[in-house]
Amino acid sequence: MELLKAAATTGVVGGQTPLEIFYGKLAAQIENAKQVKAGKELNTRSLWFRKDAQGYVVRIGRNAFEIAGSKLFRAPDLDGVIKVLDAAKEVIDGDKALQEKIAKHSAERSARLKAGRAKKAK
Repeated sequence: MELLKAAATTGVVGGQTPLEIFYGKLAAQIENAKQVKAGKELNTRSLWFRKDAQGYVVRIGRNAFEIAGSKLFRAPDLDGVIKVLDAAKEVIDGDKALQEKIAKHSAERSARLKAGRAKKAK
């Protein structure tokens, strides 16, 4: 157990930076939207978008990062969800402050999870 605690990392995992991991999750959400459009039912807890009376509400990231002054975005349909997610990637690509916020959030979440695992191990 002590070896695992000492070897735990919050740095680059599998050669990926937190931003690369986030981009992978963003791509997975785009794929999820395509699967839902094709009729597949997915666990809605893991989705960054949800259906409501007017269409879909989309958040960027699990914790809804603020982009263009908003944390939630409206899309009329699943094609719109994909467009919102694609647009978010473009904005993130050009916004160093947002990239740093994503990396900081990742490090903080990793530290919280690591602390939680350490408490359970006692």
